[in-house]
Amino acid sequence: MSKVISIRIREISTLLKSQFSGSTYKVDCRAAMLCQIVLEDGQVTTICIGNESGYSSKLKAFITKTFRDEVVGRSIHEPARLWDRMLTGFTAYAAKADFIQAMAIVDSAIWIARAESLGLPLWQLLGGARNSVPVIGIGGYYETATDAQGIEAEYLHFKALGLAGIKFKVGALSAEEDARRVCILREIAGDSYRIVVDSNMAWNPTDAVRFANLIKPVKPEWLEEPIHPRNIAHGLRDVRLKAGIPIGAGQSDLSVFDSFRLLTAESVDVLNLTYNRGGGVSAWMKLAAAAELADIKMAQVGEPHISMHLMGGAINGTFAEIYPEEDRDPFWHQLYPGKPTIENGHFTLPSTPGLGFDVDLDAAERFAVEDWQ
Repeated sequence: MSKVISIRIREISTLLKSQFSGSTYKVDCRAAMLCQIVLEDGQVTTICIGNESGYSSKLKAFITKTFRDEVVGRSIHEPARLWDRMLTGFTAYAAKADFIQAMAIVDSAIWIARAESLGLPLWQLLGGARNSVPVIGIGGYYETATDAQGIEAEYLHFKALGLAGIKFKVGALSAEEDARRVCILREIAGDSYRIVVDSNMAWNPTDAVRFANLIKPVKPEWLEEPIHPRNIAHGLRDVRLKAGIPIGAGQSDLSVFDSFRLLTAESVDVLNLTYNRGGGVSAWMKLAAAAELADIKMAQVGEPHISMHLMGGAINGTFAEIYPEEDRDPFWHQLYPGKPTIENGHFTLPSTPGLGFDVDLDAAERFAVEDWQ
């Protein structure tokens, strides 16, 4: 009764009302994939996955052809076997990013369908480490939080939402100017406010260490992606050994295998592999288990409908992260009317099966850019 009889996908996308800038990028659109799995007993599971600007036809073909053949007719209660079967196509000349992202979409849908089938919330199925996780907001964008006035206004907004802290963008200005912004935030917010500092791969190792020393008095949770992608593993390790503050990376990795190299190279204190790029819920949990043995923490950028369950499942999870502004992430704000509220800086995780709240398909229809396939 747990066999998959169909799997289909649909891209949704929207232009954002505002532009959001970090050090090395500008965001003005948001795209994700709907993935629907139907089981032989009539169960229908529909999820929304991804935080991209768009999806290629090659990625979609991996799902509708390659992976559909591997999944349809098989039980959702064999996620390890299904993940391994899909991975057999990951050859030297496969389109790496498209393949792993496609695999992540299917794998994650399988996990959520499985949780629903078993009558368990996903976080319990993944390990049940905690039923409440702290929540921080992603902010510090240069359009709104460049000077003290903007930084204070953003902090007050985040505080009113009940958030425990912020992931604050740096890297576009000089090290001294950006460090000053972080110090202003700490002075305004006080010592209990959780601050993650994110440069989005802005610097070389020498400049990253210099910046880290400037913000050391702030005592950030970690400095995320401090160096450019030319020499990630060894460069990050140098920064980690010299900076004197925790270092995080992994968000920009194209697969869980790349992030695993950060672990084995002793390059990070926090791994923020993005499940929707790294290979799915299976990949994220495999890396979390390895990281736990090395006393390394795990993070996940955005997508709080999934990340709250990852953080609740893994003993070494950190924060669920949200984009507090609806203009930055209309999907989170509009597609999940039953999502948990933030209280005292935390999500209390759902006790109902699967994610604990459904995608509003009528709302998703407004963002659809194609038919189901």
